[in-house]
Amino acid sequence: MKSGDSSKHAGLSDISKKSDDVAQYYDEWANDYNETLMDWHYEAPSKIASMLRSALSLQSSILDAGCGTGLSGNALIGAGFSSIDGIDVSDRSLEVASKSGAYNTLRVMDMQRLPLDIPDDCYQGLVCVGVLTYLTDSISTLREFCRVTRPGGYVAMTQRSDLFTERSFQDVLDTLVKERLIAEVHTSEPQPYLPDNAEFGEEILVHYIGYRVV
Repeated sequence: MKSGDSSKHAGLSDISKKSDDVAQYYDEWANDYNETLMDWHYEAPSKIASMLRSALSLQSSILDAGCGTGLSGNALIGAGFSSIDGIDVSDRSLEVASKSGAYNTLRVMDMQRLPLDIPDDCYQGLVCVGVLTYLTDSISTLREFCRVTRPGGYVAMTQRSDLFTERSFQDVLDTLVKERLIAEVHTSEPQPYLPDNAEFGEEILVHYIGYRVV
């Protein structure tokens, strides 16, 4: 039996992808989001932080794209990074994230509206953890990640195993390689995502993806 209580978040695997709906959903969840994810044994932030630490110096500037309540920021701080900015569509989640002390700046930003209000080549690293679910235009999103990340920088992200297949995500990565926007692509085998959430469990897993920006 799964130990995490997923009853009040039933349907999480298939909620609306509209920005306003996503913002409202996570605004309402923000107060106990961190505790709930801990109950579900959510390890993606720490694994992504480890990937970034292996790829970049600890002095690198990092964008946490879709930072939510700050779980990834905390993991990045724990890995030794100190220059981290965060963006998210949920204002209430950012309020919670601000209390973590992990971020230099936090801004409300709708990642479905491209281009982002971020200069070219602004960051040396970018993480996007648990967010691509809501960003259905994969090719445009990843191109934008390349735009805001400096050449030689590193992007690390997660994509659900079901959506990796449904959205032909490997083809997207292959296209960006052919366009010479990215290189050194690593895609993990599917791994547990929310193992103690009854809805995800062993049914919906996650790929860890990293690449170097050219």
